Amino acid sequence: MSKERKKREYNIRNENCVSLLTGLEHLFERKIEVKVLLTITLSFVMLLTMHAQDITTIDLTKVKFGEIAASEIFEEIKFIPLETHPDGLLNITTTTYYLTDKYILAITFLRILTGASRAYLFDRETGAFIKQVSSFGQGPNEFTGWLYDRYGFDEKNGLLFASDGQYIGESCKGINIETNKVELIVKKPLHENVRQRIVSSVPWFLKDNMYVSFVNNITGKDKVKLIVYDKEGTVIKRYPNYLEYKKEETDRSMPDFYGIFYYFNGNTYFKEFGYNDTIFCVDEKNLTPHIVFHLGIKQPSYYLQRDSRSRNEKYLIQFVYESNSFVLFNFTYPTETIQNPFLGGTMTKSASRHTGYYDKKSKQVYISSTPDYKKSGYVAPGLPVNFFPISVNSNNEVISHINPEELIINKDRIDPKYSHLFENIQEDDNPVVIIAKLKN
Repeated sequence: MSKERKKREYNIRNENCVSLLTGLEHLFERKIEVKVLLTITLSFVMLLTMHAQDITTIDLTKVKFGEIAASEIFEEIKFIPLETHPDGLLNITTTTYYLTDKYILAITFLRILTGASRAYLFDRETGAFIKQVSSFGQGPNEFTGWLYDRYGFDEKNGLLFASDGQYIGESCKGINIETNKVELIVKKPLHENVRQRIVSSVPWFLKDNMYVSFVNNITGKDKVKLIVYDKEGTVIKRYPNYLEYKKEETDRSMPDFYGIFYYFNGNTYFKEFGYNDTIFCVDEKNLTPHIVFHLGIKQPSYYLQRDSRSRNEKYLIQFVYESNSFVLFNFTYPTETIQNPFLGGTMTKSASRHTGYYDKKSKQVYISSTPDYKKSGYVAPGLPVNFFPISVNSNNEVISHINPEELIINKDRIDPKYSHLFENIQEDDNPVVIIAKLKN
């Protein structure tokens, strides 16, 4: 059977499976047993998918729990205290980090509600503060919107993306982190209907003059999931969205999820935040399933995603990365919801975060957490703290951070060989960055 015929057959099967899944989720409203329906549906989808194409399944129903020492999958682990410079202060809870061969790039949101974002460069060997990257303003090398933290750094070209302008004619500026000059302007693609808008994620460099962005499903019935376009905003390819979710008339919130992207073996891979279980290989011609997470009863409902109660005790995957040996993933695990007093509906009150990996050789899945989800994260060598991958560079180096307050509280448990790094640390200092290279 030819590859093209296989792809056509897969697309037909996939559309049928999605229709079945959506229909069954509607039945949930009629009090039909959720766990039974979800298990049957996902099993059916997996069988058809695996039959159609060679896809890796990561089965999280057969996971091994337990705190995992970082040395199990990482090597060359380094701790770099970032300089607490008055011109480069970081918000510990809202900072995203990226790593190059020379720099640590930190993108921080100082006030979440106002979106006041800043980006700073630190030396990757010493942690010394170097400078701020660009700034908010009207100048030719400034931006009038915000910096994109999640997947907003183009390591290949050394560019940090920032939004600029109002929606009509909105563009993204690619700022060179070394020169602070705008080297690229990418216009965001518009909706086919000029009266409607697209809420798309930051441009992800695909190749040449070509970018891809995830498109948020604003109404619950939007028909586009991914869009490929050039820097002028000219659309090259739209990939359809077949899934719908229930949105009440009183729900005034607007989803603004980031798309999860990474490079592997020269290709670009994409996963939708949270509710979709599939990693796709994407280019300007095809969207091909690559990896499926089988979550069983931990699979969140796409149709009920606006009801926070449906997310309780589900795995919401929010980060993935792949190397020759491993597939890394992070997820949140909500446990309690409350009413949203501002936008209507419900919202998550408490959730824990977790990390794990799939070993390609043994085909085993591990979650670095106790089975009760009380403790989680990779155990840092010689330090009484755990950490979670934040981003991974092209050299398979993971970057993460440690809150200085944790080190102060547990200072008596720090290995003496590391104590000199933290002897003068203060609670309100900038974080300590962890750099850990994945094993081959």
